[in-house]
Amino acid sequence: MERNSHVDFSAVDGHLLDGLDYCRKVYDLFDLISRESDGKGRLRLRQSKTDKRLIEELLPLARYIQARYQAGRRIKVRWLSGSQQHDAILWSSGSLVKHGGAPRKVFIEVTTSVHQNDHLRRQLLDQSGGSFGVKGIRREGKEIVSKPYVFSGGENAKDLALQILARLCAKGNKPYPPATVLIVNCITNSLILDDEWADAVEQVRKAEPRIPFREVFILDPLMSHTTTLYGDRQRSPRRRSQKPSR
Repeated sequence: MERNSHVDFSAVDGHLLDGLDYCRKVYDLFDLISRESDGKGRLRLRQSKTDKRLIEELLPLARYIQARYQAGRRIKVRWLSGSQQHDAILWSSGSLVKHGGAPRKVFIEVTTSVHQNDHLRRQLLDQSGGSFGVKGIRREGKEIVSKPYVFSGGENAKDLALQILARLCAKGNKPYPPATVLIVNCITNSLILDDEWADAVEQVRKAEPRIPFREVFILDPLMSHTTTLYGDRQRSPRRRSQKPSR
């Protein structure tokens, strides 16, 4: 059910904005919601379309823009709330574009990589102020039961890699234009350390998933990890195969 709120996306929906201006407006929306009396609960539960899109779509797009906006590359963005095939369009200008170091126009699709029990964790956190991880949580009737779960060596990284691969598989089977960037927003099962993130990314690379996108931007908003995987058409012949010639 949608909650009543004066917060909406009219400031960003359908408008062609400078990339950093878009980021400012999105962060302002986040601050507005968080200051409301039920704001923290709204951001946790994401029961309304507004709250869900803010956390799972607008904020990850802002992180991508900040990662790409630089000297020699100015970005304009138009985010769209409709049911079109993509979530946003980015136009770039500057010396990087002029000399072929960055694309002039790309489409953006945002997806979320998350454990199937994450919604239970967020509900319990909102109800009682605490919860163990997603692997030790389940619903028993109307009650959510959370118990400690001990991760074995490397399990955290393996879980994350499998979640990312699942999103790549699901999105890779859909017909997107070649100039599409896929943003994978990773809601991790627990805090992911630098070495665990690197391990998860390496497992994804070794799986050699089909990537029919210009690039895949993977991010962990909690710990600020980011990684870019380049699509099949962007890889050089050396990158496509690391096997030695015979």
